[in-house]
Amino acid sequence: MYPTHTDFNKIKEILEEKKEIISQVNFTGGKAFEEYKKFSKLYKSKLINEFEANIKGIELMYYIDKNRSLDSPFMLVNFGTGTSIVLKEETIAHLGGSAMGGGLFMGLIRLFFNLNNYGEALKLASKGNRYNVDLKVSDIYSPEDNRVDKIFREYTAATLGKITSNIDLDSIAKEDVINSVISMIGENIGSMALLNAERNGINYIVFSGGFLKDNNILKQLLSILCRISKKNAIFIKNSEFCGAVGAILN
Repeated sequence: MYPTHTDFNKIKEILEEKKEIISQVNFTGGKAFEEYKKFSKLYKSKLINEFEANIKGIELMYYIDKNRSLDSPFMLVNFGTGTSIVLKEETIAHLGGSAMGGGLFMGLIRLFFNLNNYGEALKLASKGNRYNVDLKVSDIYSPEDNRVDKIFREYTAATLGKITSNIDLDSIAKEDVINSVISMIGENIGSMALLNAERNGINYIVFSGGFLKDNNILKQLLSILCRISKKNAIFIKNSEFCGAVGAILN
């Protein structure tokens, strides 16, 4: 897997090595158009709608992973650089999305810690405790205040809300902050997904995309949010390739 906005030359090298056996190259995603124009002069090429490719890809990958079909209706939440939310019923509808995703995560850890390695960031996050820097509802409401139930007390009141003006910044662990950033993105996208699922009467939400790769913190958080809202969270192995698989199927 290579980020196309920085490493497309590596993809070109692979295509060049395999050119004798390539009959067609299909393109999908936001950065596809310019490369499609170039490659269509060299190969039989096709430009595929991103959301259709993601749906077709995830359906096949689910079948391979679970040995049964993924029945409609379902909703696909794809964590890429940003995040898209797509509804699959008899047709495919793009419901919207968010600027929050892997791009925001990588941008923030670069700004905060000059860290540019996704795998290293996840290792650090796994050692962190977000509640050393995040403010929970239970940090605000007294334990004796019966206006707030036990579940709501565990919700995040303010991401990084414990980093106030009287805190020594040198005492803050990067592990805690990176864990908090992952959780912030997950909670916001998860809430948006659940609202869309409720509005459209959807019980099954498939989560996919590169930001989920090896990201157990994010997966666990999304699973909990879905369980609380009585929705079924589905995760599929290698889901970061769903768009590429869907493009092949076209």
